[in-house]
Amino acid sequence: MTEVATRVKRPDKPDRSKLDAQINTLKDQVNKCFDKMTELKTTIDGIKEGRKGQGSATSEPRNKLIALRTELKGLYEEQNGIRKQLQALDAQRDAVRAQQKAIREKCQYVKVEDIDSAIEKLENEMAHTTMTLNEEKKLIAQVSDLRKSKALVKELFEASGGKVDPAARDSLMTSLKAVSEKIKGLKEQEQEQRKIIDEIKAKLGETKDEVPDLIKEKSNQYEIVKQCKETIGKLRDDFRKVEDEYWTKERAWRAQQKEEKQKKWEAQQEERKRRDIERKQRQLDEAGEPFDREVTTCEQLVVYLKSFTKEETGPAKTTESTTKVEEGMVVLNKKNNSDAEMDSWFTGSGGKKKGGKKKSAKSEKLVHSMDIISSFASLGLTAPLNKSGMAELITKLGEKKEEYLEKRKEEHIKRAKQKEEIAAKIAAGEPEGEKEANGTEEPKEAEEKVETAEEPKEES
Repeated sequence: MTEVATRVKRPDKPDRSKLDAQINTLKDQVNKCFDKMTELKTTIDGIKEGRKGQGSATSEPRNKLIALRTELKGLYEEQNGIRKQLQALDAQRDAVRAQQKAIREKCQYVKVEDIDSAIEKLENEMAHTTMTLNEEKKLIAQVSDLRKSKALVKELFEASGGKVDPAARDSLMTSLKAVSEKIKGLKEQEQEQRKIIDEIKAKLGETKDEVPDLIKEKSNQYEIVKQCKETIGKLRDDFRKVEDEYWTKERAWRAQQKEEKQKKWEAQQEERKRRDIERKQRQLDEAGEPFDREVTTCEQLVVYLKSFTKEETGPAKTTESTTKVEEGMVVLNKKNNSDAEMDSWFTGSGGKKKGGKKKSAKSEKLVHSMDIISSFASLGLTAPLNKSGMAELITKLGEKKEEYLEKRKEEHIKRAKQKEEIAAKIAAGEPEGEKEANGTEEPKEAEEKVETAEEPKEES
């Protein structure tokens, strides 16, 4: 119940069609604004181009107007210079007045000449008037104070710029009035030139200047384009947040699916391992006799070699009635001379030659087929070149047969042990390693490749 409650549901993918429709609408609006701006620009350029044709008619009054404005600019600069000088004189006068006021607060006299006159008057009084000693001392102290204040008044008077000359200010005022009169006259001439230009424009039929309004309308279109682009960016940001949330949930769902598939695959692996163990046990049960091919080869080669020893001793003379026929065998007709001659070509024993001498049986060379040679080689033996040593080779083949029969017994014991181990592992539920039917182990790399190849199939 807990697993079902915590299971993540796969989220629905966000629909982008609505966003695309909104963006396309805004882009269409932007394109319309750009078209309108291009149209307005063409109109403005046309108006400016038309003005170039009318410039020749108004060139003379316009040049005069430009000259008047240039002269007016110089007069304005001169007027401002005179006013600055007047302001400087007024500031100097105010400073002198403030200085005199400060001097009056500190001493009786504000001019050096007045101080000198007062000192001279006191000294004259002291020289021609009879007075007491105390009176004389007071006069001396007054003279001393006046002389001290004289230095202070002189210093303050020099710091304030000295005395303001009224004639200089009157001169500046006269210059200012003259400049103002010139400016007034030039302005009247400027107005006359403007009237002339307006009359010329009226005659040429020039309408009201629409360029400023057109430029304003173009700016408004540009503002609309900016707002549309900002809206497009905001819509994309909002949709990106929705997509990020979707992919977060989608990754969680995919992780859950992967975990479930892994658990399912692990459960199937256990079943697969059990089937593999049963298959291996079945292969051991259905496997043939161990070393059957080697034992059969030994027996066949013994029969093959004995065929040469029979030729050497010669067949027993028997009649058809005394010939013993084994079950499943067919008695063939006696070979005639032509058949014996044909056999000599394949067996290498040679046929009877009229008028020739018989060769020694031991020195006769034997010719074997490639199957016979390869069979001897598979057993680690060499095919005989002649009939000598046949008995010894037959003995070796018998020993080889016995050796393989012993190995067969050991292999039976080994297989029985493997069956017991597989049965025990089936009971315990343990996996069994891959092995061949004859008991030899398969390479581990092959087993790993099989398992890795089966995993995707189970997951899919």
